[in-house]
Amino acid sequence: MYLKELQLVNFRKFRSLNIEFKNGLNVLVGENDSGKTAIIDAIRYLLNTKSYESIRFEPRDFYKPDFTEERAESFTITAKLSGFTDKEAANFIEWGYFDNDKSFELRLFLKARLLINDRIVWDIKAGPENAETLMDGNARELLQVTYLKPLRDAETEMTPGYRSRLAQILQSHGDFKKIKGQDGKYQKHALENIVAEANQGISNFLKTVKTKTTDDASLNILDSINYYIKDFRQTDDKREAEVKIADPELHKILKTLGLELEENSSGLGTLNKLFMAAELLHLETDPYNSIKLCLIEELEAHLHPQAQLRVINTLKSISENDNTQFILTTHSTTIGASIDLENLILCRGQNVYPMWQGQTKLDAGDYKFLQRFLDSTKANMFFARGVIMVEGDAENILIPVIAELIDKPLHKYGVSIVNVGSTAFLRYAKIFQRQPNNNELDIPVAVITDLDIPAIEYFESENKQFNEYYKIQETHLVDTNGTPYSLEQIHGTFYTTKDELIEAIKATINETTMPKGLNDQIDKWSKIALSTQNIQEIRTAKTQKLEQKYNKQKVRLFTNKKWTLEYDLVCSQNLRDSFACAIEIAAKIKNSESYFQELLDDNGNFQIPQDINKLVESKISASQKTEDAIAFDIFHPFVGSNSPSKAVTAQIFAEILQLKCDELSKYLTSDPYLKYLVDAINYVCPNDEVKLGEHNNG
Repeated sequence: MYLKELQLVNFRKFRSLNIEFKNGLNVLVGENDSGKTAIIDAIRYLLNTKSYESIRFEPRDFYKPDFTEERAESFTITAKLSGFTDKEAANFIEWGYFDNDKSFELRLFLKARLLINDRIVWDIKAGPENAETLMDGNARELLQVTYLKPLRDAETEMTPGYRSRLAQILQSHGDFKKIKGQDGKYQKHALENIVAEANQGISNFLKTVKTKTTDDASLNILDSINYYIKDFRQTDDKREAEVKIADPELHKILKTLGLELEENSSGLGTLNKLFMAAELLHLETDPYNSIKLCLIEELEAHLHPQAQLRVINTLKSISENDNTQFILTTHSTTIGASIDLENLILCRGQNVYPMWQGQTKLDAGDYKFLQRFLDSTKANMFFARGVIMVEGDAENILIPVIAELIDKPLHKYGVSIVNVGSTAFLRYAKIFQRQPNNNELDIPVAVITDLDIPAIEYFESENKQFNEYYKIQETHLVDTNGTPYSLEQIHGTFYTTKDELIEAIKATINETTMPKGLNDQIDKWSKIALSTQNIQEIRTAKTQKLEQKYNKQKVRLFTNKKWTLEYDLVCSQNLRDSFACAIEIAAKIKNSESYFQELLDDNGNFQIPQDINKLVESKISASQKTEDAIAFDIFHPFVGSNSPSKAVTAQIFAEILQLKCDELSKYLTSDPYLKYLVDAINYVCPNDEVKLGEHNNG
């Protein structure tokens, strides 16, 4: 059996929440106060834990929408369990029922009420809706879960004593249960015999140890203690002192046992792993038909990234091979990147968003692609309030600086930048797009990409053949059977390849294959070469096509005006000179790493070398070319095979922006060539953003 579904109504931050779980590994991710702990607590309150964690509700557990409204007077937690074997179902036959698929299901229901003077009453029942009854203690014990709390004190849990967790784990094992003999009395357990023999051996040894080592006639240590005890006690008190390593009763013996990995004192990470290993043993050795469910909050506690990977891979293997269900929470990008999207549940706002197939717009191939390329850097998007996706290092470097200078610092808004390192945007963007009938994910996602349509000057100066494009030149096509197909929806649109054109036509006429004869008509269309007359039309057409592809739900596309970010910056009248300096400096750094030192003054502050300023000024002022030609001349170093690093250029330009912020900041929000970056920042950093943590108690 496993926990299939959990429903919360008016519990903590959730007015109403319904969440489904897989029978296996489930990892809850999301920013702070997104409700992960509320979900874990709801499960353990309803099912209880094997370590008997105390349950104590308080008024803050009752939903309160904002500071002006009253708290809810009651909350409910409902769970459905499924996947029962016949033996498991037999334990709950009084409360279970069969669902529409004729599978045995168990429903548990907790209701708490907030009374006058903040007094809280609550009860737990089981059964079909409106037919719930109280469940007896024996049945409830079979639903207890293993729970590892956040910031767990593994050392204390593994230390011998009255509250020893190791003792609780061992006591639940069948081999540590005492058995009655034929005479009706409990037989001695093997451990009791071992300890009794050890106690006798110790006693025999102590009888040989004299109080005074120089006097053979003196009493032994134990007799000396009892000599004094005799004087201390009453005349009818015949008790005598004994020395034991443990009381020879099984439950007391178990409480004296400690679990260690080494003789020296272990670190917190090692103790945490030892503690988790003991809890996993408990799941494995439980002799009853009880639920195999383990809740772990902040799995990464006290573990470095490599240790996190080893632990999470172990849990994945156990969940797959031992029919064990895990529900974990984490803030670790390392774990977020190592887990299949099929096992992730994103918590955000008033909802949760499973990431497995059928829930998102991702295709099966997308899941395999993302599992290979989703690293810890990209996984930070699961913990963000907004996401900016870029395709290169330059945007990754510049956008945070621009955001700071326009007073929209990304960290203040909880925004993550994801550098996909390619144009595979759609696969990443579809993570945030939900299937119909699912709640839309309330995370704004800005996709920033270049149009990548080169300037006319590039083809002219490099003697390159002009790019060619296909254009929808007819409003209708007719197949060989005389059936007309309307193309008015995409008439006049440009496409970069014939395959792209055909896919657009099939989508427009709602066919999976091209009707017979249409390819012949398309072949008669001539390809159109890029020119000064149509370049802007082609750029506009490509922008519109990309927007149709990406702009769905909360995902928005932002494209530049012309070619690339670098080319657009050299076209800017306001920023051109500064970016030209950055290009010249990056070129020098490519030839000599030591040139970095010349960029720092005596105090280690960045400065633009005078010779660079003069060089750029002379190149621009002396040129008799058009503005477009000057822009291409400045950009030209990126065209050759020995081009400067775009990442280094962006880093230097970021330094210049900060150095000359008083002069340049006023242009950042008004310059047409940076508008798409500023618009993207504003989209994910709205002015009415609620302050982090406000109204949250999850």
